[in-house]
Amino acid sequence: MEQLYKRYLKESKAIRVENGIVMIPDISGYTNFVNSICIEAGRYITRELLSVILAANSTGLEVSEIEGDAILFYKFGPKPPVEAIVRQYEEMLSAFNAKLREIEDIVGHRLDLSLKLIAHYGSFSEYTIGTFKKLYGEPVVRAHALLKNNVESNTYILLTDSLATLQAAEQSDDFFLIEYDQQNIYTHHKKTKHGTDYQTSIRQVSLQPNFV
Repeated sequence: MEQLYKRYLKESKAIRVENGIVMIPDISGYTNFVNSICIEAGRYITRELLSVILAANSTGLEVSEIEGDAILFYKFGPKPPVEAIVRQYEEMLSAFNAKLREIEDIVGHRLDLSLKLIAHYGSFSEYTIGTFKKLYGEPVVRAHALLKNNVESNTYILLTDSLATLQAAEQSDDFFLIEYDQQNIYTHHKKTKHGTDYQTSIRQVSLQPNFV
């Protein structure tokens, strides 16, 4: 017990607690996909889709974990502009859709899969277990919790209020939702604990490969 306490005291002096962003791109429809396809094909398709998401990381995000159908990205530093997060998501979505269409052409039918993104900003820490880097802190828990929501869309960005506004609002229940429909249009509105306050705007977006 004494050795454990000494190790704690030593490590606590080197703890790095910083502000940063946590981003989780997550494949929508993954559970039904796994239950409807053989293991060999399923693992290959999953690997291909996650690989193009990783390759589309153009903002220097670090990878903490690959969690089945999702990737836990993070980056310490100042809060990024919402536009940069939207652009990063659209690059990942473009690459994901291109690879999905390629796979669907091979298998001969549509796969009901899409991509959503959860993003949160706050103070958290990083620690190492063996060769693995793990994250600890409220933003990590909050981001994972927000994956379980009642958003009907399968293709969207959900940003917490602490990320989408200038104020420090880590404990706020407010969040911003950007949904993408089949016509490549998005609607942008704000959800709050008091209801839904729609601030809707629409624009045409290109979700083709090499989105710029």
